[in-house]
Amino acid sequence: MFKFFRQLRQKLISGNSLSKYLLYAIGEIILVVIGILIALQINNRNEKQKVLEKEIEILRLFQESLTADLEKFEKVAAFFDLSKGSIDRILDHLENDLPFTDTLAYDFFNSTYVYEQSSFTNGVFEALKSTGIELISNKNLRQQIAAVYDDTDPWMESVEKRYIDIMFEAKREVYKTRFDQFWGGTQIDAVIVGKMYPLNFSALKTDKEYTYFLQTQLNLMYWLIEKPLLEGKTRGTLLKESIEKELELLAK
Repeated sequence: MFKFFRQLRQKLISGNSLSKYLLYAIGEIILVVIGILIALQINNRNEKQKVLEKEIEILRLFQESLTADLEKFEKVAAFFDLSKGSIDRILDHLENDLPFTDTLAYDFFNSTYVYEQSSFTNGVFEALKSTGIELISNKNLRQQIAAVYDDTDPWMESVEKRYIDIMFEAKREVYKTRFDQFWGGTQIDAVIVGKMYPLNFSALKTDKEYTYFLQTQLNLMYWLIEKPLLEGKTRGTLLKESIEKELELLAK
């Protein structure tokens, strides 16, 4: 084709047909411009496709991360339910003057549980921020993601840390003078097992400071662990559903 246009141009020049040559030149310029525009359009389409594929990829990573987090929240909730049950049994024994049993040693250990993972895993969100959060084309979804990882996640971490700090303080102020050890346990098949024996179980029955701490611990467990876990689970579930809907739309 280029050879054809070159021959045509030479013919027009040699024939001294200026008007025809000008028309040819203009036509050639138009063809070049059209070619450039087509090339740009193809390039833009390819770039948009790459961005779309990257958006789909990171949304799927969010989907996987949220699925794992929601499963983890269920395990954490069960973990603290076990701790609550142990505290209830301890209080029942103390308040009703029941005899000490060896199984109660497990309850004393379980009552001191902390978990340290009661929040979202934010690796995918950090990767998104480094890439540019605008990669998520849906503005509402973008805001929902930011709300979970910039607001809910730090809040869950901070309140859990408060609970952990309280338990560490109790180790020094409450448990040190009342039990033989603190966290003297092991892990068997992902289950933490341990025993704590009171130095004087009879004295523990009339120990107002200890029973006050246990009752307060139940309240703190609700406000600092259970309630944040429930809200995190709710917001995480809603975000996961929004991401799955967005993936369906982007796949069309």
